[in-house]
Amino acid sequence: MLKFEKLHGLGNDFIIFDGVNQNMPNYNELAKKVCNRHFGIGADGMMVAEKSDKADIKMCFYNADGTEAPMCGNGIRCFTKFVYDNDLIDKKSFNVETLAGIMKPEIKEIKGKISDVKVNLGTPNFIAREIPVISDKEEFINEKIKVLGNEYDISAVAIGSIHSVIYSNNLDNIDIKEVGDLIEKLEIFPKGINVNFAEIKDNKNIKVLTWERGVGQTLACGTGAAASAIIGTRICGLNKSVDVHLLGGVVNIEQTEKHVYMTGPAEFVCSGKYNF
Repeated sequence: MLKFEKLHGLGNDFIIFDGVNQNMPNYNELAKKVCNRHFGIGADGMMVAEKSDKADIKMCFYNADGTEAPMCGNGIRCFTKFVYDNDLIDKKSFNVETLAGIMKPEIKEIKGKISDVKVNLGTPNFIAREIPVISDKEEFINEKIKVLGNEYDISAVAIGSIHSVIYSNNLDNIDIKEVGDLIEKLEIFPKGINVNFAEIKDNKNIKVLTWERGVGQTLACGTGAAASAIIGTRICGLNKSVDVHLLGGVVNIEQTEKHVYMTGPAEFVCSGKYNF
C-alpha cells in the first residue's frame, strides 16, 4: 500500500507520493493508473518526492498518460506544500530539483497557515531549436499557422515546460479542445507542446485557457499562465506584473530582468493509501 496525498492548485489536481520514506513502483505505470478518474484516484498528474544531490529535494512529475514532464507550475506549488507539511523540508524557502532545472519556491503564511506559494520559474527561453520548434528562424514569435481553415498567430517559449501562445480578441470563438489537440500534434513541434489561448482584459489582467500536452484542457496551468504573460508583455505591451485569470482561479506572474515569478494557492484535498 502506498501512502499518498491529493492536492490541487486552482483545480489542477495532483496525486503526490513520498518517495523518500517508502519504496515506489514504476512511475510511468503508477501515474497512468492512479490518475485515472474512473479506475484510479483521479488527477491531472502525479508527483514523487525524492532525495536530491543537487538541491534540497527532487520533484518527479508525470502526466496522467504516464509521460514524464520537466515541470508543472501548479504542481510545484502543491509539491512545495506537500514536502513542507510532511516534514521532508523544514524551511519556507528552498531549492527543488526538476528536469527543467532548479526551482526556488517560497511559502507565504497568514496566521500560521500556508496562503500562497511563490516560485521562481527561472529565465524564459525563446530559442526555437531548443524548445524545440522546427523553424528557419531563431525565435518562434507571432508566426502564422493554419488549423481547420483558420489562421492563427502563434508564439513559443520554454518556461518550466514548453508552451505555445495564441492571443485572441474573443476566446469564445475558439474550440479549445479541437484546435488545441491539433496544434499540440503539429509536426513543427517534434516533442508536442502545451497550447495556451489568451485574451487581454487590460494591461494587468489576461484570461487564459490551456490545452496541456498529454492531458487535455485543464482548469489551470501555472507555467502556461507564465508563458502567456511573457509573450503578452513581449508582443502586446502587457505590464511586467499580470494577474492571469484561469478557469480555476487567478495566479500572479511577475517578470524581472532575468527571472519570472509565479504566485498562487495550493490546497490539500485528501490523503490515503493506494493499492498498486
